[in-house]
Amino acid sequence: MNESDLTGLRPAQLSVTVLVATVALWFSVIFNLVVVREVLGFVYLTFLPGFALLRLLRLKLEVVESIVFAVGLSIAFLMVVGLLLNLLGPLIGISGPLALTPLMVVVTAIVLLLWFVRRDYYDIRVFSFGFKKLIAIGAVASGIIICSVIGAILVNAPPHSNNLILLFTLALISILVGISVFSKRLVPPESYPLILFAIATALLLPVSLFSEYIHGGDIFSEYVAFKLTLSSSFWNPAISGRVYAMLSVTILPTIYSNILGLEPTWILKIVYPLIFAIVPLGVFQLFKSKFGKETAFFSVVFFVSNLVFFSEIVTLARQMIGELFFILLFLTIFSKNIKGYAKWSCFCIFSFGLAVSHYALSYIFLIFIIAFWLFSFFSKRKMSVSVGMVFTFAAITFAWYIYSSASSTFNDLLNMINNITSNFTSDFLNLQSRGSSVLQGTGLESGVGTFWHIWGTYLYYATEILIVVGFLGLLLRQRRSFFKDEYYIMTFLNMALLVACIVVPNLATSFNMTRFYQLSLFFLAPFCVIGGRDIVRFLSRKRIKEKYLLAIVVLAVIIPFFLFQTDFVYEVAKEQSISLPLSSYRLSSYQLTYDGVLKPTEVSGARWLLQFNSLNETIYSDWQFGIMFDYVGIPEIIAGGTIAPSSEVPMGKGSLLYLGEYNIIDGVVSISYGSAPLNITQIDPNLNGTNLVYSSGSSEIYQIP
Repeated sequence: MNESDLTGLRPAQLSVTVLVATVALWFSVIFNLVVVREVLGFVYLTFLPGFALLRLLRLKLEVVESIVFAVGLSIAFLMVVGLLLNLLGPLIGISGPLALTPLMVVVTAIVLLLWFVRRDYYDIRVFSFGFKKLIAIGAVASGIIICSVIGAILVNAPPHSNNLILLFTLALISILVGISVFSKRLVPPESYPLILFAIATALLLPVSLFSEYIHGGDIFSEYVAFKLTLSSSFWNPAISGRVYAMLSVTILPTIYSNILGLEPTWILKIVYPLIFAIVPLGVFQLFKSKFGKETAFFSVVFFVSNLVFFSEIVTLARQMIGELFFILLFLTIFSKNIKGYAKWSCFCIFSFGLAVSHYALSYIFLIFIIAFWLFSFFSKRKMSVSVGMVFTFAAITFAWYIYSSASSTFNDLLNMINNITSNFTSDFLNLQSRGSSVLQGTGLESGVGTFWHIWGTYLYYATEILIVVGFLGLLLRQRRSFFKDEYYIMTFLNMALLVACIVVPNLATSFNMTRFYQLSLFFLAPFCVIGGRDIVRFLSRKRIKEKYLLAIVVLAVIIPFFLFQTDFVYEVAKEQSISLPLSSYRLSSYQLTYDGVLKPTEVSGARWLLQFNSLNETIYSDWQFGIMFDYVGIPEIIAGGTIAPSSEVPMGKGSLLYLGEYNIIDGVVSISYGSAPLNITQIDPNLNGTNLVYSSGSSEIYQIP
C-alpha cells in the first residue's frame, strides 16, 4: 500500500497543506480573527509538531497511536522550544522571549523545518471503516459533546437548576455503551476510540466549564504560576516553588495563551481538558494490545467513569499533562512497532515531558520501572525496560528537580520520605494515618447512609472486588507464565502500590489515595471486566455462552457504575450529590466555597480591594478565600492575615476584614482546614455598619477601627 492510499495526500501535498496552515495561522493572529485563531491555533500547536516528529522518526503506527503520540510529541515540543527560547532569548537581546512575536516566529519556523526536512516519507493510517459509517459515528460523537457543552452553559445560568440536557447526555452515553455490547453493526469496533474521546470530553467539559472562573484547589496555585510567567513573558528558573518548577503550568500554557489569544482562565478550562481527553485513547491502545478491542473499550468506559477522572483531575492542570506522558511512556515501552533509535527518542522526549509536568507522577513512574527492571534482572529474562532507561529517566528527573526552582520539588520529596519513615512505627496502628479516602475505599469508614448512596457504595466495592477476582483468577490460571508477561508484571506492581497505600502510614495522604487509585486503573481497569466475566461464568456453571458474559457485566456493573459515579442517580433521586454541573443549585454556599467555587459578587469584592484599596493594610479573611485573592492578584504578603478569635489574635487597627457569602448568611467563618467554624462575633464582637467600606450583597469588607 503506497503513501497516497494511506493518507489521501502525497508527501508534497502534505507539505503544501502544512505551509498553508502556517500562513493561515499567521493571518488569523495578525488580524485577530475570533474563533478562527483559537481553533486553528489549537489544532496547529497540538498536532502538527507531533506529526512532523513522527515523520522524522519514521514511525508506522495505527491511527490511535498516531494521534496520541502526535499530541504527546507536540506538547513536549512546545515545552522544549519554549524553554530554549526562554533561556537563549535574553542572550540575544530578546527581553520577553515568551511573548507572541518570538513564539510565533520560532515555533512556526521549526515546524516548517521539521516538515520539509524529510519530504520523502510519511505514513498515517486512516480509519478502516467506510466514509458513511465514519460520518454517522462522527455525528453521534459530536452530538454527545455538543449536548454536554450546551448543558454546561444552561446550568451556569441562574438558578443553575436547568440540568435536563446534561442528564440526557449521561443517559445517551449509557444507551450508546449498551448498544455497543450487542451490535457491532451499529457501533463498529473501529469507532471505539472516537466514542471514547466523545465520552471523556462530555464528562470533562461540564465540570471544567462550571462557572466563569476556575475552581478547585491546586489549580489556583497553578494559575498564579501561569500568570506570573505570562505577565513577564519569561519563566524564571530561580523562583522557588514546586508548582512553579513545572513547565506544564508555566511555559506551556503561556505559549497557548499568547498564540491563541485566550485568557489564562479559558486555557485551563478548555484547552487542557481537550488535551486530557486524549489520555483515554492511549489507555485504550494499551488495553487493546493485550485484551482485544471489546474488553479494552468497556475497560476504558470504566476508567473514565471513575469520579476522580472527571471531577478531581480536571481541576489539576499539571496532572492532566502528566498523565498524558505517563501513558505515552508505557505505550513506548510496550509497543512492538517502535524500535531502536525511535524507541529511545520517544522515551527520552516523554521522560522529559513527565519530569517537567508532574513531580509525583515522575516518582511513581520511576518506582515502577525500577521494580520492573529488578524483575527482569532476577529472573534473568530480557524485558522492555533496560537499566539504561532507568538511569536516563532518573537523571532527567532529579537533574530538573534539583537544579530548578531552588530544589523545592526535590526537598518536598525528602520531607515526604522523612515523614513516612520517622512516623512509621508510631502511626502503623493508627488507621487515620491512611487518610479518609483509604478508609472509605476499604469499607473502614462509612459514607452517606441514604438508600441510593448505600447502593452506590456497594457497587463501588463490587468493582474493587471484581478487580481483585480478575487479577487473582488470571494469576491462578497462568501461574507458571504470569510473571513472564510484561503487562501482568506491571499489573502486579500497581496492586502492590495500592496495598502499600493501605499498609504504610502517611503514604496515601502524600499524593492523595483517590489519585493513586485512579492511576492504578491505567493497568487494573480491564480486570474489573475480566473478574465480572469470571464470576458470571462460575455462578452460571458455564451455562451462559461466552458472548453473553460481557453483556451481563456491562449491563449489571459498568453502566450502573457510570450512572452512580456521574451522580446521575443521586440527582434524579434528589439525594445528596457532589456534582457541580448537576446539583450546584442544591449545594449550600459553604459547600460551594469549600469546593473552591468563586462567586461573581465575591470576586468583585476582591477586585475592589485590588483596585481601590492602597493595599497597605493587612487583609483578614476566611482561609477558604485565600485562593480567590491569588486568582485576582492580591499579593500574598498583604492577604496573609489569619482569622482567629479576638481573644487570641486581635486584628490590627486599620486592617481589613473580607467576608464572603456564607460568612454573611450563616454568620460563621472557618479559620483553618478541618477546624470547626467560629461565629463572627468571636472574631470581632464590634463589627457593625459604621466601619463597612464595601458591600455587594454577598460580600462585605470592614475596616477594623
